[in-house]
Amino acid sequence: MFMSVVSLSKEGYETWTLKNRSEYGVAVPIETDEDISEYFSGAHLYTDKRVLNGETEKNFLFLTSDKEDIIEPFSALCAEMITPGQNGELRRELESNPLAWWARWRELLGNKNVDFRAYDVLGELWVLKYLAEHGEQAEWNGPNGATYDIDCGGYYAEVKSTTARNKKQITLSNLFQLDPPDGAKLYLMLCQFESAQEGISINSLVQDLEELGYSSSGLNEKLSKLGLEKGKTARKRNYAIIAVTKYLIDENFPAIRRSSFIGGDLPEGVMNITYTVTLDGIIGEIIN
Repeated sequence: MFMSVVSLSKEGYETWTLKNRSEYGVAVPIETDEDISEYFSGAHLYTDKRVLNGETEKNFLFLTSDKEDIIEPFSALCAEMITPGQNGELRRELESNPLAWWARWRELLGNKNVDFRAYDVLGELWVLKYLAEHGEQAEWNGPNGATYDIDCGGYYAEVKSTTARNKKQITLSNLFQLDPPDGAKLYLMLCQFESAQEGISINSLVQDLEELGYSSSGLNEKLSKLGLEKGKTARKRNYAIIAVTKYLIDENFPAIRRSSFIGGDLPEGVMNITYTVTLDGIIGEIIN
């Protein structure tokens, strides 16, 4: 159900409330066509189009929640969003930069910034693009929960990313992630990035991969599984590539394998193992 907030709309600050089976909240019209989709603490800020009262389709900025147990504090946040302020100053600020408003309130409410590490996914997409450009029929399986990130038919690639310039280390929580499957080769691709004003982003790589024949809807579906749906700020974050290094995972590579345990199984009572491997001194092929 979409209902106008008459008191504000009469003053020229069009505002709507929303309530249906899946969410409740508020919405205001916004001129930008930029996709926005941000979450924190049960709240969702996003843009979407609506046709109301038979009028021309408009773009709206929504602030909604699906959690019934935060109605009171969430309502206070909604009130802050729709308040126009003196002479409409707050509404203009919201319309001109909704993400700045969002970031300010997220910080004020004490929500820790736990944004997905965009460069982890960036590395997988960059390697996927690199392999495709070199004639491989590469398939990105990481978001589907597969053991290895990329399947090239005859071999597999596991991708790790870091923003450490001078330290080559990887941490593994999937116990047998560096255990090559029988009869197939496995490579580790280490991507080193740094934040940059200009560079590559998840969005730019999705576009590049689409031009190489990959389905953008398929890629976006996989990104959504990782919490990186369209409009997520992390998808627009730019990075520069410092280096990408390729390592063959063989019996000489330092890793935990099934053969490391009697019978190929973890000791009784051990649920999982997380370990860190240093790549210093290990010879790899610089591919970028």
